[in-house]
Amino acid sequence: MKNHLLFLVPALGAVLVAATGSTACTTRVVTIDNTDGGASSGLLGDGTSNGGTRTDAGPRKDGGSSGSSGTSGTSGTSGTSGSSGTSGTCPSMDPIDATTFPWKPPSKTIGACTQADLNALIAAVDGNADPSTWKNTIPSTTCRSCVFGPDGTTWTPLVENAAGELAILNVGGCIAIASGKEACGKGYQQWRDCYLEACMDCDPDDPNAFQTCVQKANAAGGACKTAVDSVVTACGGDAAVTAAETKCDGAKYIFEGPIKAQCIGGIP
Repeated sequence: MKNHLLFLVPALGAVLVAATGSTACTTRVVTIDNTDGGASSGLLGDGTSNGGTRTDAGPRKDGGSSGSSGTSGTSGTSGTSGSSGTSGTCPSMDPIDATTFPWKPPSKTIGACTQADLNALIAAVDGNADPSTWKNTIPSTTCRSCVFGPDGTTWTPLVENAAGELAILNVGGCIAIASGKEACGKGYQQWRDCYLEACMDCDPDDPNAFQTCVQKANAAGGACKTAVDSVVTACGGDAAVTAAETKCDGAKYIFEGPIKAQCIGGIP
């Protein structure tokens, strides 16, 4: 069963600011497709391994089942209600080694797509929550093969698994192009995978809970603090990370930047 959600997820620059106590916050709208029951696919979600390839969606653990209601009391008194189930940890505080998550350098076919092609995809996402319908809404077959592709030696903006389902949103590829440093893009993609892993047990229907979880996961003592530091080092400092993120921003969806960088006209 799929549950298509729109979440507000902070960019790394915003997370770094939030971790130091500032109230400043910038967010992006990203598409999240959750599934329950086994590793599967989505644009951005909780990843698990699937044949050695980590997908960006997977099972969310529920917060525990609710307690059963109490039995009615004697002599007209009501029974006590059952206790609620125990929720999962949000975020997980166990350190996560982000370097274990996969990374492939971005493919790049400038001119394969037009802005009209991208607009068609955006309209499809706006109108249909099922990711399996999005690919064929792009008018150009050349563009479709640039935007969607298998997990090969390089990654397209939207990577598919062996079943042809969306598996990875390759934001790191755009960051690599924008920064001019593959290590920067790799670290960025692995950082994203890290906070998704750390926040696997968050309430999938509460965007605020997820956003707060991301901030905690990246703060000092959080599961992904090492991954945050690695991105900053690989990219050449906080300002360099922010600059690359800005170039890769989409007006509405986070996949817009990667598609522009890899398939339309590149990014400045």
